[in-house]
Amino acid sequence: MFSKKVLFIICLFSLISCGYIRIPKNEYGEPVLNEKVKYTFLDMPTETDLKKIDTSAYYVQIFEGRYYNNGEKENPQILKFHNDGFFKKFMLIGIDKNVHRNKNSIYYGGKYKIKENIIELEQFYPSTGGATNYYIRNVRKGKIDGNKIIFDSKNSLLTIFEKKQSLNLKTAHNSHYNRFGQ
Repeated sequence: MFSKKVLFIICLFSLISCGYIRIPKNEYGEPVLNEKVKYTFLDMPTETDLKKIDTSAYYVQIFEGRYYNNGEKENPQILKFHNDGFFKKFMLIGIDKNVHRNKNSIYYGGKYKIKENIIELEQFYPSTGGATNYYIRNVRKGKIDGNKIIFDSKNSLLTIFEKKQSLNLKTAHNSHYNRFGQ
């Protein structure tokens, strides 16, 4: 019995010494940023940057360049950029589910920066599964090409977003192309 308690205490101190970070949650159960988990992108977008992306539009995932399953096609990713350097990332299905998320929520989206025609997105992801207290900072680079943003690197799949002025949620059960006025 004594050895189990000693082993438990040793394990507890090991976790603490390995950098275990408990992420606080808001009143809705959303993990939020704190002094140990914060963005490194601190600069605000310039007027030149804001001419390269449209903060009044949505950037909706389009399905070209690789194989996509039906689940992906029915639930595209959507990015909404703000002029303060934040972006919101969500998916069409469940769009109303996360109304309590704000820019302080880890799952809101993240921050972006633009240099020439390269856009970088900084986000946090749980290290394993959805119910974890360990978060990994991830930076993803893409190329701005007119009305499209193309993410293609060695470490991620090709993903293309195309600018749309609005989301037609009334026809969300129709095909992908009807939803976005194509």
